[in-house]
Amino acid sequence: MIKYPNVSVKIIFKYKNEMLILKHKNGVFDFPGGRIEWGESPISALKRELKEELDYSLKKEPKLFDVWSYISRNNRRHSIFIYYLNRLSKKPNFSSPERNEIIWLTKRDTELMNIIKNKKFLNKVFEH
Repeated sequence: MIKYPNVSVKIIFKYKNEMLILKHKNGVFDFPGGRIEWGESPISALKRELKEELDYSLKKEPKLFDVWSYISRNNRRHSIFIYYLNRLSKKPNFSSPERNEIIWLTKRDTELMNIIKNKKFLNKVFEH
């Protein structure tokens, strides 16, 4: 029985026709961000996670992009993902204190690497 869902906040950084993806040391590809801690607002969590993962200080609140809810087949895990979108006018030189690989990908790159399996979501990312 699920008591509380895990809630994560993520950001999609876009520069021209590319988006930023992190490749974690365990091989998992993901957008920057992470879990919201108890009592933390989504934006506060996003600011904390961006500082930890990219040594980046978020100056203004990004645009809410999508919310996705996932319940595992065995009903033991419920996860909610809140996605924000931040269009960049210039490509920043991010660094990763956590030593994740920082990768900028086009839609085609993402499809070839099969990183985002939800094609509707991927299309939405590159339409904006």
